[in-house]
Amino acid sequence: MSSGDGKISLRKLDYPMCAVEALSRLEGLIASRMKQNLAMQMISEFIFLERSKDSQMNIYQEFQLILTLIEYFSRPGRDATRNAIFLSLFGSHLTPQRSRLLSRLISTAVSGSVAPLLSSAGTWMQQVGCKTAPSLEVAQNIVSDFISFSRKTAEQLKQLPMVGPHFAANFMVAVADLYLNEMRGGVLTPPPDALLDAITEWTTENPLLCQAPQQPLVLPPGAIAMPFATPLAGLLRWVVLAPLVSNRQAYSQLHLSLLHALLQLVNSGDATPLHAQDLKQIVTSLQKYCSRLTEANVVPDDDPAYIKCMERFAQAVQIALASNCITNQIQLLCVLETLPPHTLMKIVLGTHKKL
Repeated sequence: MSSGDGKISLRKLDYPMCAVEALSRLEGLIASRMKQNLAMQMISEFIFLERSKDSQMNIYQEFQLILTLIEYFSRPGRDATRNAIFLSLFGSHLTPQRSRLLSRLISTAVSGSVAPLLSSAGTWMQQVGCKTAPSLEVAQNIVSDFISFSRKTAEQLKQLPMVGPHFAANFMVAVADLYLNEMRGGVLTPPPDALLDAITEWTTENPLLCQAPQQPLVLPPGAIAMPFATPLAGLLRWVVLAPLVSNRQAYSQLHLSLLHALLQLVNSGDATPLHAQDLKQIVTSLQKYCSRLTEANVVPDDDPAYIKCMERFAQAVQIALASNCITNQIQLLCVLETLPPHTLMKIVLGTHKKL
């Protein structure tokens, strides 16, 4: 059957049957590099109904498509094929309609504990980048659906690391970037309490979530795997800067969980990288806070919040340096010396500058 005949036959089908049939045909098309353009055309016309620039699916059609995709990804099949289909449906450059559908699809998968779809969604996040706009939008929508608009944390969200560990790890990277990050909005906004509690529970029960995945990423032939970003740096930023905005005990528990994860790196020899640039972001926030203290005639070393921040920071840096997982160590040590003196950090710096 020619490509033209294939499209004509699909146009005879009502929605969502044309989407169902298009998905089944995509498996063969995506495997052939020569037919990538045809695959993209079929996705646009028969799955997302983008027949013209102004075409928009109605709410009922969006609901039908979400159910169709949930059913498709729930079927037995090869991970590489599912991941290839997902990446073709939702690339890094999403239209507003596809972005909205993606967020609803993933929220539905979380609600229904659809493990194969969550696995493909985790691969998608890694490939497009956990801190890119599409991934951050997905993370924000999950927070809204399961935290902000819910009286209690949904059981499905609590169980997410067991159902979709790869997705849960990538979700943590994205969501960590959304909070206690002065690079977003210029202020330190703490995460919602329920989100903090959920992530603290995840990392306490499964420290491996903070490390690179043990299983290789399954991609279609010819695809290049993007490096896995761990949530360690973002969550360390949370616990170190938290005393500046919150007294919640959960941050102490999360801090202990992250130290435990770092200690496992020491014992296992796995060099999950912590980028010095990410840790320098913590230093920048602490420097800004100390400047405000100085303006108020307060000595930083006499400020309880600053002392707690530096205690946590020094402990994390010591273990991370011992695990040899920090990139550009000398650069980081020099930056840390620019902070107002703190006894424990001074010991850490002195020890490692001699090595």
